[in-house]
Amino acid sequence: MIYFMALLLSLTAFFSTCVKAEAPKIVDPTVISMSSWEVYQGKGNPSMDSYGRPTSLSQWQKITDYKPPYFHFPLLTQRWFRSTFLVGWHYKNAQLALSLGPLFADAQVYVNGVKLTQLEENRAARFYRHSQTRIYLLPRHKLWFSFLDFRRENQILVHLIGNKEPLTLNPKQVQVGNYETLALKAKDSDTLIKIAQGSMVALLLSFCLFSIFMRAVGFKERDNSLFGAYVVCVAGGILSDSLLLPDTLGYGSAHSPFPALFSTFAVFVLVVLLSPRQRVARLTGLLFLINLFVLLCLFLEPYNGTFYQGLLVCNQVLSAAILLHALFRHAFFKRTESKSPFSGRLLLILTSLGWLAQFFWAFNYSPAQPLNITLFIAAIILLLNVAQRFRAMASSLLTLSNRLVSIREIERERLTRDIHDGVGQGLSTLKLLINLNASKLESNLGEMLKSEVANTSNTLKSVIRNLKPIEVMSGSPTQAIISLAQHNCSLAGITLKIFSKDEVTLSQEGAYQVYRIGQEALNNAIKHSSAQEITLSFRVTGNIYRVQITDDGKGMEEETAEDSYGMNSMNERSMILGASLSVDSQGSNGTTILLEVPIHD
Repeated sequence: MIYFMALLLSLTAFFSTCVKAEAPKIVDPTVISMSSWEVYQGKGNPSMDSYGRPTSLSQWQKITDYKPPYFHFPLLTQRWFRSTFLVGWHYKNAQLALSLGPLFADAQVYVNGVKLTQLEENRAARFYRHSQTRIYLLPRHKLWFSFLDFRRENQILVHLIGNKEPLTLNPKQVQVGNYETLALKAKDSDTLIKIAQGSMVALLLSFCLFSIFMRAVGFKERDNSLFGAYVVCVAGGILSDSLLLPDTLGYGSAHSPFPALFSTFAVFVLVVLLSPRQRVARLTGLLFLINLFVLLCLFLEPYNGTFYQGLLVCNQVLSAAILLHALFRHAFFKRTESKSPFSGRLLLILTSLGWLAQFFWAFNYSPAQPLNITLFIAAIILLLNVAQRFRAMASSLLTLSNRLVSIREIERERLTRDIHDGVGQGLSTLKLLINLNASKLESNLGEMLKSEVANTSNTLKSVIRNLKPIEVMSGSPTQAIISLAQHNCSLAGITLKIFSKDEVTLSQEGAYQVYRIGQEALNNAIKHSSAQEITLSFRVTGNIYRVQITDDGKGMEEETAEDSYGMNSMNERSMILGASLSVDSQGSNGTTILLEVPIHD
């Protein structure tokens, strides 16, 4: 039995070896193989036969031996590339396509002598833009008849035309395969570019909204307006040469003078923004006017024409001259230095480097042009400048408000002293005289004079108390506000309720400001709300001191217009305290004023 099993295993291994030896070699049917790419460097177009195959091979070299330049002068150039590919029989009924990857030049593609860019199937290929992945459908009726055995090599020729090096292909990104698969890969690649471009444009537009907001709140300096115009120009330059616009509109915008127009205005506004008092030199203005004339000529010339390219170079040179002239003024004249915290010279150097990278640097594979990238970075720095200027303005206004409040309190103290020393002493003397001469006066007259003097004296004490309460001298405004509320509510016949009376220790100035806010809130409730009941609450929660004053009156709608000065005074004092003041008016249900004061150790 053992020998029988061994024999059976031996025969099985033998027949397996025979079958393996006789089996034909199988080629992976899922891969479309492509030969190495070659590049044509000669002048003019290469000679080709009717099938699109070059007849002269001497001027073609392998793409691995071709080294694009690192620097170049941006004039219109062209270059040819060729390769071959094999297709298996299983693709006979499939919709094939050719993907060239993202290109930064206009492309004309030939397969077996057929120009794909002119076929009806490739209508969308007419609107490809820079950095967009190119996909061309391979027509079945014009392709398959030329290699019915499914093993024949098929010729690919790619003609690149553009004014920006490097005019070359990435062999790893060139593929022939199923259209749906290549379209999904192209969509993923284009989506990443759209995300980068859209993020830059969205951030710039948010800067513009920030500029509009600051102007709406009163920051109307010319720096802010120029900054808003600058970020709009930079956003327009990136958007006009991006993949964010629809195909037809995006192609027309990218192949028009609009990107150059936006960049030109952005550079000029930047120079104006960094100039002293936002005034440019006469030479800068003259160069800008000449540049506008060049841009006008660009709109009149057809794209990719020789004269168009010359005008485009002239536009870029004039923009560079504006930058260099501004940089020269910043470098040799200290009086032209910008007053912003960040050096205007640094921003001009950064922008000049971006222009050099865009003009001479040959590797242009970023989602945005190098000049637009540097202008975008400059926008972030300028935003910090504008924000600091706005902060300085707000700080200056707060200092001015503090000074006005201090002056007002000094006047209160002087008035309190004058009333106490002048009117108070006069009333005391009058009261003494009435008492000394009471026997000489009629009884009714004497009692009436004593009563009037006593009432006037009490009123005077109340006025003095309102002007300078003694309780806040200790740093706790709670009892001072309660005493004031009890006195005023008793005079007005309003019910007063107190829920909590937490004491707190503030600085004398802080306690005084809290008292004044409470005093103003009580006056509004008593005088304008027609309230029948007022509720006070003083709570200390953590490091927050909360003062809440609630009435059951008619709300704030009418009183706000009548007593806007009082509300403004409350807001000013809360800003001085660094506190939060909220007013909740519920119409006929009354008004609640809540003051939250931070307690500092």
